[in-house]
Amino acid sequence: MLTFEALPGFFEAFPVAGAGAVDAGLGLHTQRCGSFANWRDLYARIPPDTDQERYKLVALARHGQGYHNAAILRYGMEQWNAYWAFLDGDGETQWLDSHLTPLGRNQVRNASRAHLEPLAKELQQLPRFFCSPMRRCIETLTEEWTSLVRDAGPVRIEILEQLRERLGEHTCDKRVGHSVTVQEYQGAQIGRGSLQLEYEPNYSEPDALWRKDHRETDAEMDVRIDAALQQVLANADRFISITSHSGTTQALLRVFKHPAVTNLPTGGIVFCVVRVRGQDTTAAAIRVAAGTTTGPTPGIKPQL
Repeated sequence: MLTFEALPGFFEAFPVAGAGAVDAGLGLHTQRCGSFANWRDLYARIPPDTDQERYKLVALARHGQGYHNAAILRYGMEQWNAYWAFLDGDGETQWLDSHLTPLGRNQVRNASRAHLEPLAKELQQLPRFFCSPMRRCIETLTEEWTSLVRDAGPVRIEILEQLRERLGEHTCDKRVGHSVTVQEYQGAQIGRGSLQLEYEPNYSEPDALWRKDHRETDAEMDVRIDAALQQVLANADRFISITSHSGTTQALLRVFKHPAVTNLPTGGIVFCVVRVRGQDTTAAAIRVAAGTTTGPTPGIKPQL
């Protein structure tokens, strides 16, 4: 069993002293670990791996505005929670497993230009990609990274069911059939490459997790997200991207023992450096080296 802990001192979203919620901050920190001139400097300051500990730079991306988010703005949170959240749509738009709105696509493109492009170009690498199976997340990942994929060929995206938003009751958090998503996105263009969506074995065609009569609690969600992280971080990759949801990001931060990040907007990104402890880290590295666990797509480089 792996355990996880976000390290303070790298980003403004993690206070230097004290605990509690903080507003979303994406800037590099200037205290404790020294002043970081750029991403390359920060990356070089991440501690080296040992037999018992591994360290990851993790980007937690919230999807851009979906049609359900637009409906919340239109009707207000009170009416949404009382009525609209339980429907598939309102006759004008549909939000069951919502797509991104045009505004949502612009949000994630802006986030890419502001944060991901400088990061990938300075590090001269792309991360290992993990993503929620919901359509708004796949669309977000595609929009955010497309300008950085310059080589033709497949871009491997690992889809994990456990990275979904809070489960139950709200139809926006119920996914469509697996075959529908595959038909819509498998092989779609991302930069000069193409999406290679990789699902877990025996992936269910219908949504097997969502329930009409129960809304997942924080405690239940944290157990699910911890299980997802056992897969996401049990590898030798040092740079990880997780594209998911607002509630999922909050759960990830709780499992990381990171202060809550408030007011994370649609299209927002939280960065953190995470220490992974446990014997499995060494075993995972051996499996990767032996080729039994595949790593990032070879030949995919950031657009310069």
